[in-house]
Amino acid sequence: MNNLSSRTKKRLLIGVPLLVIAAVFLVMQYERTSTTHYCGTTCHIMKAPYEASFHSVHREANSVGCKDCHIPHDNILEQIAYKGYSGARDYYKNTFAQPDVLHTKKWSEKIIQRNCIRCHATVVARINTSDGKQCFECHRGEPHDTPTQPFSSQAVFTPIR
Repeated sequence: MNNLSSRTKKRLLIGVPLLVIAAVFLVMQYERTSTTHYCGTTCHIMKAPYEASFHSVHREANSVGCKDCHIPHDNILEQIAYKGYSGARDYYKNTFAQPDVLHTKKWSEKIIQRNCIRCHATVVARINTSDGKQCFECHRGEPHDTPTQPFSSQAVFTPIR
């Protein structure tokens, strides 16, 4: 440390605490935006699914929240990347496009399917899932209480009206 110039020492003295503060802030924001309350109360388009989830067997019996189905669990880097991508996409759409429905993308579909299988592994073990059929094709109403829709012919969406 004695070999460093005073300019470098000043930069380190200011930079390291700023990095620590930034890291703590990012972790706090990550945790805050991962809650079901945040998803349901900060985004107007999520109000109906949020309210419907209060009466879902998933929540009542197992305390399952939004992130349990909609966020990847097997890789923290994918989790961070997905949250960043999905959050930015939803923010952009809600700011500039004002959607009436929330559409899932291919990445979301894969995450939801993996999470269904992760939580319901004992049940799914007796079901052939290798034919490409997704769990939510038959179970579309859970936990958001929307009517069953064939996933192959329509985009998955949750109406807000």
